[in-house]
Amino acid sequence: MPFLDVPHTLCQSCRQCCHFLSPPEMTPFAGRGEIPLLPLAFNPSGEPLHLIQGDCEGLPVWTCSRLDEASSSCRSWPDHPLDCRIYPLVFTLDNGRPSIALDTTCPYAEQKPLAWFQEKARDLRDRFWNVWSASQKQALSRQFALDTFPERILLLPLDESSG
Repeated sequence: MPFLDVPHTLCQSCRQCCHFLSPPEMTPFAGRGEIPLLPLAFNPSGEPLHLIQGDCEGLPVWTCSRLDEASSSCRSWPDHPLDCRIYPLVFTLDNGRPSIALDTTCPYAEQKPLAWFQEKARDLRDRFWNVWSASQKQALSRQFALDTFPERILLLPLDESSG
């Protein structure tokens, strides 16, 4: 079940969230190899997720193995990984603190007001982050360090002690 109801036609027109230029940076956590303590939400189907190398106009590009290129659809829909379900919301680090940000390179980021994304970020924190164990949060935070999302707007620190 999607966390954000991004219109399918918008996703089909873009699919930047299914193609990657520099793995493992900004790729689904389930495709980064064995991550100890990865919460089930990041791979609810249990299917292996791999990145397939190809090229686009002479540049190396990796594509999610669950993407059906012909239909621009996810093969594991609706049980796709959490980081896919929440996009363009992203987990990231802000000065070492786990946070949720909005990736403004996604066309959907322009479809809703910032306050709407902030509310979704709070819901994401409450439904997921706040129920994960401290060791799961620590393991995930190490993965967040790989994700720079240069075109991001910070929305919410995840830990209550962060603000």
